[in-house]
Amino acid sequence: MPTMTSYRHGVPAWTDVSSPDVDATAAFYCELFGWGLSPDMDPDTGGYRLFLEGDLTVAGIGPNNGAPCAWTTYIKVDDIDASAASIAPNGGTLVVPPMDLPNGSGRIAFGIEPTGAFFGLFEPGPNHIGAQVVNEPGSVVWNELNTRDVPAATRFVEQVFGWSVQAVDGSPMEYTSAYVGGRSVAGVFPMEGVMPPEVPAHFLTYFAVADCQASVERCSALGGKVVMPPFDTPVGVMSVLEDPNGAVFAVAQMTELADPNAWPVS
Repeated sequence: MPTMTSYRHGVPAWTDVSSPDVDATAAFYCELFGWGLSPDMDPDTGGYRLFLEGDLTVAGIGPNNGAPCAWTTYIKVDDIDASAASIAPNGGTLVVPPMDLPNGSGRIAFGIEPTGAFFGLFEPGPNHIGAQVVNEPGSVVWNELNTRDVPAATRFVEQVFGWSVQAVDGSPMEYTSAYVGGRSVAGVFPMEGVMPPEVPAHFLTYFAVADCQASVERCSALGGKVVMPPFDTPVGVMSVLEDPNGAVFAVAQMTELADPNAWPVS
């Protein structure tokens, strides 16, 4: 199995989910995706744990501490202080300033881009580079910014994340793809007229699966919900799901999975 060893600045490198019951939510995802689970981390992490493929990191899970349950996308940055400082001047809001993670796991910060989507910044440490497994069934395959103001959102991600954005030719939804080092690493989706007005802007994490319909049925059997049933796209069959605590994510049965070794790395 090819593994990631580093990420280039601007590439989504990590994702985690928050829950009021870490053990129960971890059991849901382990059953859905076949993941393993690390023991409780250092007490300083507040019960944070790692989802694993073998002994390789896939994603994380931690307590929500009263906040809404959600998956968070983290963008890898080379200098988190500089990146965090660029959020407000470009119309966003710095929610949590840069802070150190324990055990040499790096530094993180949290922000909200101008149209309302929450995100994380991640500067890796010697003991944590982000997801070691990507683009494999049961791992992250795509990240997408859903927004009602694509121009405002794209201006922000270009300046703060260093993304180069380009409209996808022939897309009926005016979908925008974001590039780092010439490689597409994320998307920007226009929500207006597609999603209910009460749904806020957000980053959506997609996990690759071998069988979309089977994953949807498994999610329902485990107590999750189907937000959008399977639908065809030019790159595969996808579905948007919700875990038992309301965290929304997507699954994708891709027609072709990119070689992780071709991902832009440092």
